[in-house]
Amino acid sequence: MYSRRLYAKIVGSVVLIVLLSLVGSWLLITQLSYTLSFVCLIFILLITLFIIRLATHLNSKLSVFFEAMRNEDTTQHFPVDPADPFLSSLYTDMNHILRQLADKHIEVEEKSLYYESILRVMTHEIRNSITPVASLSADLLKHLDHTSVSQQREELEVINSQAKNLTAFLDSYHRLTHLPEPEYKTVTIQALFTKLERLLQAEPGSGRIVYSAGKADRSTGKELQMYGDANLVTLALINLIRNALQAVEGQQDGIVKVDACIGASGRLLITITDNGPGIPSERLSAIFTPFYSTKSGGSGIGLPISQRIMQLHGGKLSVSSIPNVRTTFKMEF
Repeated sequence: MYSRRLYAKIVGSVVLIVLLSLVGSWLLITQLSYTLSFVCLIFILLITLFIIRLATHLNSKLSVFFEAMRNEDTTQHFPVDPADPFLSSLYTDMNHILRQLADKHIEVEEKSLYYESILRVMTHEIRNSITPVASLSADLLKHLDHTSVSQQREELEVINSQAKNLTAFLDSYHRLTHLPEPEYKTVTIQALFTKLERLLQAEPGSGRIVYSAGKADRSTGKELQMYGDANLVTLALINLIRNALQAVEGQQDGIVKVDACIGASGRLLITITDNGPGIPSERLSAIFTPFYSTKSGGSGIGLPISQRIMQLHGGKLSVSSIPNVRTTFKMEF
């Protein structure tokens, strides 16, 4: 519709130029009025300047836009002029494209940092596992004839233990980096919570979990729904709920709340809140780092997997914590 208005302006201006040219020529040829003929000429020049200005303005903005796209410059912004509906719509779309490009850059940078952190941790863990294996095996080869059977057994047990640790670490890495693409389906939150309750009923402290699913529309009573991969989201929720249960373990008034609602932005929110000791502020930025764990024997992949699942759904996982009051993980779809 807006493009039609632009075409109408241009076509109307051209038609007006033709008419004024005919009128001016007729006045000039018939010598009826040189003044009116001159006025017609002035109007023709003004209309021509208007068309040139309109085309030049639009062309310059488009040139800047395409130059920004070529250089991947996402800082450009085109001011929207409500007085011109066509240009307003065009500039809005151009700004939207540049914002999408900026978001894509941020996503690529985040993924790059994510995999860099995984690579650093992998290098560290593999080196720590391989070093004693290399050292002990070299020692065995060097002193094999002078080493007792019991000593050989002890060193081989250490080598075997390190090999198992390395295998377990690589298995964790495989689980983290080989999540399947989501298979999207619509599922009610109540059905999702019922499934969770059944899967976690054997979990120590499962009686502390309280589920609460709001309504999509209170006036109609329509149930809250999620469009996503129920299996992957369930995996993410289990990781988060287990962490929360471990946080309140041994705490007499410990409770874990799992709530679902529609947020102010109109998006589905699922929150997991516990009243455990909380997470110190200096650790909040590190808890989603792959293989980072403060628990003895923890693999450090539960939270990164949950975060990755949310990223695969185009959402995000965030955390806030007030020590000894509450810790909340928020899944925003």
